[in-house]
Amino acid sequence: MSISLVLYDRFEGRNDLLPLVATRPIGNLRLGAFTLDQKWGFIFDTVSSYLTEEYLSKKFPLKTVSEKVLVINAAALPNKNLVKKLKNLSLNERLIDSNGDWIAFVSTVNSSEEIIQLLESDEFDNIVFEEEYSRLKYLEDIFTYNATQIEFDVELLNGLDYESISSGVYSAASAVICENVTLDSTKGSILIFDDAIIESGSVIHGPAVIGKQSRVKSGTVIYSNVTVGDKTTVGGELNNTVIWGNSAKGHYGYLGCAVIGEGCNLGAGTSNSNLKNDWNSVKLYSYQYNNFRNTGLLKCGVFIGDHSMIAISSKINTGTVIGIGSQIAMSNFIPKFVPDYSWLSDSKFDSYDIVKFLDMMRRKSDVKKESFTADDIAILEYIYKKTTGLRNY
Repeated sequence: MSISLVLYDRFEGRNDLLPLVATRPIGNLRLGAFTLDQKWGFIFDTVSSYLTEEYLSKKFPLKTVSEKVLVINAAALPNKNLVKKLKNLSLNERLIDSNGDWIAFVSTVNSSEEIIQLLESDEFDNIVFEEEYSRLKYLEDIFTYNATQIEFDVELLNGLDYESISSGVYSAASAVICENVTLDSTKGSILIFDDAIIESGSVIHGPAVIGKQSRVKSGTVIYSNVTVGDKTTVGGELNNTVIWGNSAKGHYGYLGCAVIGEGCNLGAGTSNSNLKNDWNSVKLYSYQYNNFRNTGLLKCGVFIGDHSMIAISSKINTGTVIGIGSQIAMSNFIPKFVPDYSWLSDSKFDSYDIVKFLDMMRRKSDVKKESFTADDIAILEYIYKKTTGLRNY
């Protein structure tokens, strides 16, 4: 029997992953070589759908096309043992972890209302998964779990059109790897996807991923645990970083212990700090509590929501969170929290007018031949209204 796959994230904890899930479900975040929906789709040979926040549901709909439905907690990250357990789940069985938190269940219900009702149901036979697995809880989990997910994703390349060009290095036939490129896979695999370009003089240390139609400019140094998503240009130094895609960090400067959303641009010379001078653990702004949360990490850099632009020579503090749709051009250090739709300069802290922002997005999409739909506009307008109270300018 075929199966429909639903990634569920309509729970309060998703706010701990803002601003990166403001514009997408958790199941559309990128970790390793793929977004989570792509990853689960490959595993079960089907197309993932979503049960997410209502304002996202038109762009990311729930689709059930078979009688049997597997609902997975979108924050759960796959590993071999977990995948094996999920594939052995029978109808009306629910997989829970050793803490009693649900991971997935199999049912025949196929509407959002029925699925939500089942979450509190006792109708399931509970199966306990006692082994370790990773679950996204906070922003920093995206880069800390990324290396493990890259190695997991190497297995998903079986049957796809990628070949090993050297030990631990896998490349699509259409990728261009110029002369004098160093690909060091001694610490982990390197995956280079379709139509990517790796220019002369670049150095890439695995584990690392270079996405489809992305460009690694000459002289770039990519250290271990970096994912460059599709249609992205990178230059300078990158380390412990995940870029969702369609973004640019095209010039010199350092980016580390960082997660960057879609449609972002970091100007030439922009760098972030990821270590405090006093060697204390790093605190991050939390949308969930409207306060700063101790990550417990000594190294933690910057998290930037979709469609934010950072000017040349910008200085980004350790543990900075920048919301979506912001424009920042400052000679001083950028504040450790920049609310969504902010317009910041040395002389002006203001809101980015939503009409002007959407006009900019239309011009950008026309020039870059990108999709920018009515659904996208509705999502961006919703977020603008929801975050108004954060912009106390």
